[in-house]
Amino acid sequence: MTEQFNRILVVDDNPEILKDLSTLLALHQYQVDTTTSGYEAIRKLKKLCYDLVICDIEIPDINGLDFLEKLRQYNWSQEVILITGYLERDYYSRAIRLGAADFISKPIDSKQLLKSIEAVKQRSLLKHNHSVSFEAFEEAQISYVIDPIKFSHKTINQIMNPFLSKYLDLSQDTLNELLICADEMLTNAYFHGILELTKEERALEYSQLKEIIVQKLNHPSISSRRIRFAIVINKEENSIRMTVEDDGNGFDYTNYLQQVTEPTSLNLDCYGRGLTMLYHLSDSLVYSNGGRKVEITRKLSS
Repeated sequence: MTEQFNRILVVDDNPEILKDLSTLLALHQYQVDTTTSGYEAIRKLKKLCYDLVICDIEIPDINGLDFLEKLRQYNWSQEVILITGYLERDYYSRAIRLGAADFISKPIDSKQLLKSIEAVKQRSLLKHNHSVSFEAFEEAQISYVIDPIKFSHKTINQIMNPFLSKYLDLSQDTLNELLICADEMLTNAYFHGILELTKEERALEYSQLKEIIVQKLNHPSISSRRIRFAIVINKEENSIRMTVEDDGNGFDYTNYLQQVTEPTSLNLDCYGRGLTMLYHLSDSLVYSNGGRKVEITRKLSS
């Protein structure tokens, strides 16, 4: 990383988009290089130290996930913002695991992009220059109450990254796995607890699902519900604990938990998919309050 975090590489197979983004970023004092090829981007990264890569997910010679994977294989630490149209959940989870810093939707909103770059910049500088020793405190915690009307996957990164980067020097793998857990917990609380979506509704096309969500949120009985999200870092236990609780009706989680703890069972259906992921990425998984509250604990490396 450069001292000022101002060198950016933009990767997109559309020359017009490259030209527009290059002009925009240069106007905001960033040093910008561009390429239409993912493999050419990798060659550039071998030669120069870039702070950030902005990459279209659908470049022809290598897709965004494979590009991210190449970066991690080389053990490079550049932040990566992915540009995408509609991002499927599995793609999103894998991208987070591989270290994607943020996602920008098409058509690109210049203000949103600049805001995202600034957020990534601040997180990186904070982690690089101002990491606080775990020995400096006994416990640190942060909690949020989330309005379902304003719920967004992007808020997870915005909440967790600055907090964890401030207090801990986590590996990228550990941070990504914690982000995946938080995403699963909050998404389950939103879709199942707050909106009470059925399995059939979850399987609908994105446009149809979005319409149903809007309709549900128009009902005061649903829009008045809230999600409570908390993160606690405990020095004595050397652990991170994350808790999500919603105002929904809960669910019978007993059978699902029994299935995910069986070595021969892999439940990827509805609740089971999220529970399976949480079980395998945490050291402890506990449900309470009739299924409305879930808590995971992850031990930290000594």
